[in-house]
Amino acid sequence: MSQEVDRISDLIILGRAAPEPIRDGRHTVCLGGYSDTHGYIRLYPTQLWMDNCKRWNVVSVPVEEPAQDNRDESYKIAGSKEDWGDLHKKIRHIDTVSKSEQIQLVDQLAGDCTIRLNEQRVSLGLVEPAEIMDVYIDENPDSTVQMDLEMNERKGKSDYPQDLYIKYRCEGCAAKTYHDQHTIEWGVYRYWDKHDDVNGVIDALGFNDDNMNHYFFVGNLNHEREAYIIISVLRFSDEDMLDAGVTPQGQGALSRWD
Repeated sequence: MSQEVDRISDLIILGRAAPEPIRDGRHTVCLGGYSDTHGYIRLYPTQLWMDNCKRWNVVSVPVEEPAQDNRDESYKIAGSKEDWGDLHKKIRHIDTVSKSEQIQLVDQLAGDCTIRLNEQRVSLGLVEPAEIMDVYIDENPDSTVQMDLEMNERKGKSDYPQDLYIKYRCEGCAAKTYHDQHTIEWGVYRYWDKHDDVNGVIDALGFNDDNMNHYFFVGNLNHEREAYIIISVLRFSDEDMLDAGVTPQGQGALSRWD
């Protein structure tokens, strides 16, 4: 948090990461987005089910400086711990971004490379992949499930037996070979909660569709600042992009890169 800010009134939500259990029994969900006033925003904690925190909502929220995160883009919801039971009341839904406005905003912001973001000490960005080389499931043999005192599951992303990775080259890529990044979008884990076919999430995200264009909302880890992950997979059809006045990228489906 680089400046004194007590409220962000124009936060466009770009995605939320998978929930993580914290020591006192709560789950925290990290939210990421963009503000015309303040730039990219990382906001936490949000709760599991908050209707106002859907992707592409515009929200207003009171914020304060996080005690253990000095990244410029990071903010904490003011009074989140003491007002946890009423946390949902702090996030006010202002508007929802239309499909055309979504595409125009992403087209305006995209073009980052995580190599350059790291060099510039910027913790959030938006990537336009030029080539999506592979999307694959990696087994997580160390997965466990925590239980609370009432024997309810306290499940975070590390508790799932698999992870989703995307291998790609971005537009104007500074990487010597390619990026290979863990995808922690909450929608991925919700898919796995509902479906037995873990590989089906690849198709659900549109990676096998020639008419789908993908962008990656990326961020680094607080404890490992040089490591970037994909927070959210943004995707638009060719038709929607043309309707918004933006030329489709022509990435092609995964089979093109086999």
